[in-house]
Amino acid sequence: MTKKEELFASIYKDYRDKIYRICYGYIYQKNDVDDLFQEVMTNVWNSLDSFRGESQIGTWVYRVAVNSAIFYNRKFKNYQSAKSNLFKEQLGEEPIYDSTDPNSDRLNSLAKAISQLEKQDRLIISLVLEGLPYEEIAEIVGITANYVGVKVSRIKNQLKNLLKDEQ
Repeated sequence: MTKKEELFASIYKDYRDKIYRICYGYIYQKNDVDDLFQEVMTNVWNSLDSFRGESQIGTWVYRVAVNSAIFYNRKFKNYQSAKSNLFKEQLGEEPIYDSTDPNSDRLNSLAKAISQLEKQDRLIISLVLEGLPYEEIAEIVGITANYVGVKVSRIKNQLKNLLKDEQ
């Protein structure tokens, strides 16, 4: 196995679930998420030779995933307003989280609320939920770490209101 193949295998193992969650944040049709995931992984593979190590590999992978998702949405015109009938059509009938999980109702409510946020806010809160530090989120999103903190505070308030309205 070449170094590139080893690095790719490591990225796949370490970031697969995280990339899937980012894909879910950008694509509203569940059957398209796999296509986007495949495109992200193809872009990671094709871009590995250009990774210069100026940032952490995780930050770079997230950036490739975000750019791929944005391009995918433009290319296939899948990006619709987050305030569309997403959950009536998608989660209302087919929730993201398995109902055998005791927290599934709460997780589906949170996913529904997150989907109603603006695109950048969805990305930021998704990265916060992944446990990334503000500095790394700032690098991925292209804003300052202080502004990430401001945005997170506002996003949390929005989510509280959205979840409160749902009850």
